[in-house]
Amino acid sequence: MTSELEDRYTDLRFSPYGTAFLTDAIIVQRYIEVRSRLLRIMAVVKVRASAHSDELRLYRIDDNGLQIGEMLPDQEGLLGGRPTWRAPRIDKA
Repeated sequence: MTSELEDRYTDLRFSPYGTAFLTDAIIVQRYIEVRSRLLRIMAVVKVRASAHSDELRLYRIDDNGLQIGEMLPDQEGLLGGRPTWRAPRIDKA
């Protein structure tokens, strides 16, 4: 099943009727704006009975198919509609 949802950014819903608990896998895809560019991100929210990555990753679809890109570690709030830049963390030795 594929379900398209209206982006509200105020609540993170995965199904219009509260049926997300019935699904075996949920993948969220969303457009985001970063530095005045429209980008696409995706994340695996749920895969029943399986460990999976929880990373938000850029993606694109081109002549070679689906291309999964890098994370945006310097951005926060991507799913909330108000991404903000976060300074990179410097680990002290």
